[in-house]
Amino acid sequence: MRTPSRFLFSAPQARLNATGWLVIAVLCAGLLYGFYRMVAAFITDGNPLILIISAFVAWLVIEGIRDNRQWNAHFRLRARQRKDHSICDFARSFDTREVDTWVIRAAWNVLSESVNRDGPEGFEVPIFADDRLADEFMLEDDEDLLDTLEEMAIRAGRSTELLGTEGFSGPVITVRDAVLLLNALPMTEARKQRRWIAV
Repeated sequence: MRTPSRFLFSAPQARLNATGWLVIAVLCAGLLYGFYRMVAAFITDGNPLILIISAFVAWLVIEGIRDNRQWNAHFRLRARQRKDHSICDFARSFDTREVDTWVIRAAWNVLSESVNRDGPEGFEVPIFADDRLADEFMLEDDEDLLDTLEEMAIRAGRSTELLGTEGFSGPVITVRDAVLLLNALPMTEARKQRRWIAV
């Protein structure tokens, strides 16, 4: 029997090496030193630059909080509108004789993890095949989209070498486009070995 899609490969773990931590430490130290110099300049000279920069930083923080609240409200509304839908409905949007169920589940899992929220105020947003990646999942940037496709491919056991090359670059507008693109990628050796399971 075919191996069920619930046996997806685990998500790749991002790890920072010593150089990465050193760069972060140097950047933090630079920011702290810059802040110290601005405060000292404001105290000694009455330089208004610190007031302008502080106002700009405060504006950025407020805008970030406002955007985050708008997206959460959007996702919460979607969760209410789609409360009767599940991964089964999503899978029925595809011909599973042609499309690998591992690819379908990988797309569902990766996109769900990006929009679902935990906790008492949490919610789960069912994914639809015709959801637009830019509108529903904030994947407007090509680099973010490619990173997301790579994670889906890794979890579904598909090779990532061809992603972004001619014939495997898009246009990827909807979730359906992403699933069909990933389904066209060759399986990895590890996936081929897990294709069938003994009963």
